[in-house]
Amino acid sequence: MGKLTSCLRRSALTLCIVAGVVIGISLGIILRAVRGKEKFTQREVVYYKFLGDMFLRTLKALILPLIVSSLVTAIGSLDLSISGKIGSRALLYYMLTTVCAVTQGIILVSAIGPGRGANLDVSEECKSKPGLTIDTLMDLVRNVFPPNLVGATMQGTQTMLIDPKNETINIEEYEMKVGLVEGMNLMGLVMFATVLGITLGKLGPKGKPLLDFFAALSEAMMILTSKVVL
Repeated sequence: MGKLTSCLRRSALTLCIVAGVVIGISLGIILRAVRGKEKFTQREVVYYKFLGDMFLRTLKALILPLIVSSLVTAIGSLDLSISGKIGSRALLYYMLTTVCAVTQGIILVSAIGPGRGANLDVSEECKSKPGLTIDTLMDLVRNVFPPNLVGATMQGTQTMLIDPKNETINIEEYEMKVGLVEGMNLMGLVMFATVLGITLGKLGPKGKPLLDFFAALSEAMMILTSKVVL
C-alpha cells in the first residue's frame, strides 16, 4: 500500500494531465451531442474557454522569470571553463534545431500546399507576406542580439517583403522591411541570460549577491509553477 501511494504521488502530475485530457474530450463530445447541428455562439465559446485562458495566461506570465533566473543561476554556478562550453553548445543546438524546423516547414508547405485551391475570403491585411529562406535564417541571428531587452520580452524581429502587385518582378527584387512582430524573443533572452551567468561567475564574490538573488527567484518560480500546474 505504501509503494502504491508513493508511486501515485510521484506520478500525480502525469495522472492529472491524462485525467484533464480525458475529461476535456468527454465534455466536448457531450456538449456537441447536446447541441446537435446548432453552432456555438462566440460568447458561449468565450465562456467555455475562460478557465483555460486564465490557466494559460498564468503559465505565460511565469515563463520569462523562470527561464532567465534558471539559466543565470545554473550557468553562474558552474565552473567557467565548463559554462562557456555549455552556453555555446546550448545556443548552437537551439539555432540548429530551429533552422531544421524552419527548413522542414518550408519544404512541407511547398510540397503539400495547404489551402491550395481553396476560395477563402481573406482581407489584404491578413494575407501572409512572401519571404525567402535566407531572410528567415537572418532573422534568427538578429533575434539572438536584441537591441532592447525589455522589448525582447514582447517583440521579435522579422523581415517582411512588400508585394509590389507586379507578377513580372522576381521575389528577390521585392522591397524589404525589417520590423517587429508580437511575441517573446526567447532566443535573445536566452543569449542574455547565458552571458550574464558567465559574467557573474567571473566576478566571483562580487557577483554572489546578484547570483543569490537569481537563485532565490528561480526557486520561487519553480514553486509557483508547481502550484499553478497542480
